[in-house]
Amino acid sequence: FTSTRESIIKYTVPYGQPCHLISLTSPNLLMDFFKKELLSEPWRKTAKSGWNEEELLQFRKEIMAYEGPESTDIKFFNVLLLGQVSAGKSSIINTIETAFRGDEMVTNKAVAGGADKSKSLTKELRRYNMREGNVQFWDTMGLEVESEGLDIRKVEMIMDGKVKNNATLEGTLDQEFVREAPKIKDKMHCLIFAVHSRNFAALDENVLGKLKKIRSAANKRDIPCLVVCTAVDLVCAHVEKDASKVFYSQDIQKMMTMVSERSGFTLNMVFPQRNYVNETVTQLNINFLAMLLFKQIVKVSRDTCERLIDDESDSD
Repeated sequence: FTSTRESIIKYTVPYGQPCHLISLTSPNLLMDFFKKELLSEPWRKTAKSGWNEEELLQFRKEIMAYEGPESTDIKFFNVLLLGQVSAGKSSIINTIETAFRGDEMVTNKAVAGGADKSKSLTKELRRYNMREGNVQFWDTMGLEVESEGLDIRKVEMIMDGKVKNNATLEGTLDQEFVREAPKIKDKMHCLIFAVHSRNFAALDENVLGKLKKIRSAANKRDIPCLVVCTAVDLVCAHVEKDASKVFYSQDIQKMMTMVSERSGFTLNMVFPQRNYVNETVTQLNINFLAMLLFKQIVKVSRDTCERLIDDESDSD
């Protein structure tokens, strides 16, 4: 943006809308324009809305209380991360880990980013433990066009717990990394589809088709799927400055509605996320948004474990 006494401001709507030219007579009017963008009431209500350290601590206690069902060998909930290339899957892991640990510095446990944004950096199935949170995140290759990237048959095997940690996902699976008789503790308990908030509108139809087929396979296994829209700070200038404004942003609400309609997921299964990308020091409101997502992940994962145990008991 530029601001002069008589300035013409070009405002580019994210996610592919046309540009609008807005004539403003002073920088103050520019700020008023952005203030008017925010809704007076949040478009999504959350159980916690204080965005403070006290509620962050309460989040951590509640998440740590979620454990595998009693009398089982389930120590960790398995969460599989899928999504378009460069959507920020590894950054989701790092951001949630950072928020949950409550450290001052941002962690980089999962390797994130790459020079070639069109190709997946991750080539293996990688496990990342969050021991205090009783969760294991499983990172994968990005979903590329039909003939490239992670194929659906391998995803189904991962969901069923048949693929071991560090298995190379390119080409034919090495039998050394194939588990013949997986248990409930080996299966996936939740799937996350990571999509980039600004790029999803232009997502290749073949990749979108893969996502829908994987979701169908997950539904057959009663595995819950969540869509996480990353980089929401690139959609709204307010959220770039303050992540606590995310549920008051009309731009983010419109973007998430578009993702819901195009992907086929109901809106309550689509979540906004701002990852740590450039930051090295943590921010309260980024942590808070990550913990809202993390609690939902842990809750649905435990529900899946209980359902799988019930199904196993019924079949005995």
